Amino acid sequence: MTTMTHRVPTRPAWRRNLSVAGLCVSILAAGSGDSPTSPSDTAVVTFGVASEIFRVQLVGGRLIEAARAAQAGGSARIPIGRIVLGAGVNTGWSWHLEDVEFAEATIELCDGRPSDVERQGTQFGGGRFCP
Repeated sequence: MTTMTHRVPTRPAWRRNLSVAGLCVSILAAGSGDSPTSPSDTAVVTFGVASEIFRVQLVGGRLIEAARAAQAGGSARIPIGRIVLGAGVNTGWSWHLEDVEFAEATIELCDGRPSDVERQGTQFGGGRFCP
């Protein structure tokens, strides 16, 4: 496992990659406090599924820690979220996820690739995506 540091002007950043069972997770969390060393409360997380990627924005320390635990191979490492129209941080797609959590197991209905969500929109997986 390799840890790399990426610097954002006036704000620290943290980045780490891990590939687990075909799902690659990359977390980029930039501080948003008053000082350059303030803890981060927002993270943009990039997930790789097969040869495709999608991004989600996490807000709050609890979700960021859950993403870090998932990245480190924790038991709750499957992202699941509500599909919403509009790209947001999920550039390259016409949708993004909200209300993201990390689960130990999910139903097959919401499993797939980002391109599957792109084709079916909010109807994919009953409105949820969990690759």
